Amino acid sequence: MDSEGIEHAVELEARTLYEAVGLAIERFRRCEHVSYDPKGLHEFIVESREPSTQHRLTRRIFDAWLRRPGGSPADVALKTRLKGLLGDVV
Repeated sequence: MDSEGIEHAVELEARTLYEAVGLAIERFRRCEHVSYDPKGLHEFIVESREPSTQHRLTRRIFDAWLRRPGGSPADVALKTRLKGLLGDVV
């Protein structure tokens, strides 16, 4: 839901929940029809297609995960990639 209370959806491919949220943030930023405030308390609903599963994650939780150091080499690589895409998360 954007800062005006409008819900938006995007389909994308991601390997993890956090990658899906990061890619969605980047995609919404590029969309001229979405009023996106990165500091808002946005909630993201992530639904996988096969098998069908749904997860809810707030932007605050996503940002905390992105700032947290360490993890597996795959996590470190993913965080580096997402930080490069998003730029404003520190």
